[in-house]
Amino acid sequence: MGMRKINASFSESTGKFDQKIEGKYIFGHEIDVDVVLEKANPGERQTQRRMSAKAMSFAFNDMFINGDPASDEFKGLSKRVDDVYNAGYTNQYIDGGSATTGKGVLYDSTERHYFIDKVSELIHAISEHRPDSLFMNSKMYLCFESAMRREQLLKQTEDMFGRVINVFQGIPLIDIGIKADQSTEIITNAETLSGGTDETSIYAVKYGEDEYLWGMQQEALDVKDLGEVSDKPVYRDRVSWVVGLAVSNPRSIARAYGFVADSGAS
Repeated sequence: MGMRKINASFSESTGKFDQKIEGKYIFGHEIDVDVVLEKANPGERQTQRRMSAKAMSFAFNDMFINGDPASDEFKGLSKRVDDVYNAGYTNQYIDGGSATTGKGVLYDSTERHYFIDKVSELIHAISEHRPDSLFMNSKMYLCFESAMRREQLLKQTEDMFGRVINVFQGIPLIDIGIKADQSTEIITNAETLSGGTDETSIYAVKYGEDEYLWGMQQEALDVKDLGEVSDKPVYRDRVSWVVGLAVSNPRSIARAYGFVADSGAS
């Protein structure tokens, strides 16, 4: 790629690919309902199926952030950012600790502006400087909203269901939520990466099949009704989904850590 003189030719230039292997993992479970319960309460299986779908969504969200192949899970964002950092893309891993030790994001205007600077740095680390989402926990989400409101920078939009979505620089802020136990945060408030004990992180993601971060599946989620099984008196459904994540561009993901989502800090 370059310039050429009259009657001269261009030099050859083609894109280069690094070989990389991504894995898919079998995600699923079995739903057993005692035959007596189903006969006493027709529709119990449907209730259990709905609850199963919700539980799977909580588990998937947790793996999206914290997934670890050592636990037979697909690799989540936390370990993927570690990988790209170790590969030399150090801008994808940002220390967002406080401007002054002992002060959280909401301590004063100085801390709020420092926080905004670090989030802007996180956004800039993503390819084309335009992530599709910023993921955080609920405390960080409310802190982010409060900081933007106090600095008169809060922007909001609505999704197709009429739900209000906070945005920063046009990028949706997403509360990744809790685990299936309904109490443990997927992104905790007990990180220690910046030297404290009550820190948390924000992840930036850009999506794009074969280009940025993208999801893989062998086929659509499969549910088999096995009927009443022979080993015990239950009706059984088997749920199976062969699924994984892939990162084609190391600048499609980034993490800023060390935020304390209140006015104080450890």
